[in-house]
Amino acid sequence: MARTWIILAALLLGSTASQAQITVRGRLAHDVDVIPIPGQTIMGSVVVDNETAQPQQAKIYLKDYMFYADGTNSYDDPGTGMRSNASWVQFSPEAATVPPGGSVTVSYSISIPDSVGAGSYWSMLMVEGVDANSAESTLGDSPDREMGFRQVTRYGVQLAVHLRDDAELNVEIDSIRLVADDVGDTLFQADVTNIGTFMLHPTVYLRVFAEDGTEHGPFDGIQFRIYPGTSVRQRIDLSSLPPGTYQALLVVDNGDDAVFGGQYELTL
Repeated sequence: MARTWIILAALLLGSTASQAQITVRGRLAHDVDVIPIPGQTIMGSVVVDNETAQPQQAKIYLKDYMFYADGTNSYDDPGTGMRSNASWVQFSPEAATVPPGGSVTVSYSISIPDSVGAGSYWSMLMVEGVDANSAESTLGDSPDREMGFRQVTRYGVQLAVHLRDDAELNVEIDSIRLVADDVGDTLFQADVTNIGTFMLHPTVYLRVFAEDGTEHGPFDGIQFRIYPGTSVRQRIDLSSLPPGTYQALLVVDNGDDAVFGGQYELTL
C-alpha cells in the first residue's frame, strides 16, 4: 500500500525575527506519516504569535514555491506549478488581528484527490505581517494611511504531500568546478537538480583520493530538501588539502535506495 508523508516547514522571508511584528510558532519541519485513503483530508494548524505590546495584524494566503541553485526563488500564483497542491488546501482565517502577547491559530486542511500519481506535491502558506501605518491596516486612529515602501515580516509554511510508491527518484549533477571563497579558500562546487518526481533530502559528501591511493575526508556538504524541478548548490570546503591532483567521488545519498554520485579529477 502506498504511504503518504505530510511535510510542514516554516521559512522566515525578509526581515529578521528580532524585527518581526509577528512570529510563526513551531519547528522548521514537521513530518507526519499516514496511510492514504481515497479522498482523505489531512488537518493541521499554524500558530501566529505577537510578542509585542500592541495588537498586530496578519494576512494569510497561498503561493507556489520553487528554488534554484543560483539562489533565486519564485513565489508564483497558487496552482501554477506542475506539482502544486494548492487546490487541495483550504485554510482559515485569511486575515487576523493578534492581541498583544497573544496568538491566533490558522487552521488548514489538505484534501488528497481520489486519484493522484506518485511523487511530491507542495505549496506554501504565507503569513505576512501588516504594517499598522499601511493602507491595508485597520488599526490606528488616522484614516489617511501613507503609501510607500515598508519592511514587512513574512513567513512561509511549506505544505507538502509525498506519495512514494512508484515515484521516480533521480538527480542531475552539473556545473562542477573549483572556486575560491571570500578568504581565498578552495571550494568544490556542484549544482544538484532533482529530476525525479519525489522530494529528496540527501546527505552530500565528497571522498577524495590522492595519486598514491590515500583517502582524504570525507568532506561534508549541506543537507537540503530538494523538491522535483528544484536545485541546490553544494560548496564543499577543500582548504585542508595540500596542492596536487586528486580523484574525487561526490556522493548524494538520500538514506534509502536512492544513492547518486559522480567521479571527477581535481587539481589544486
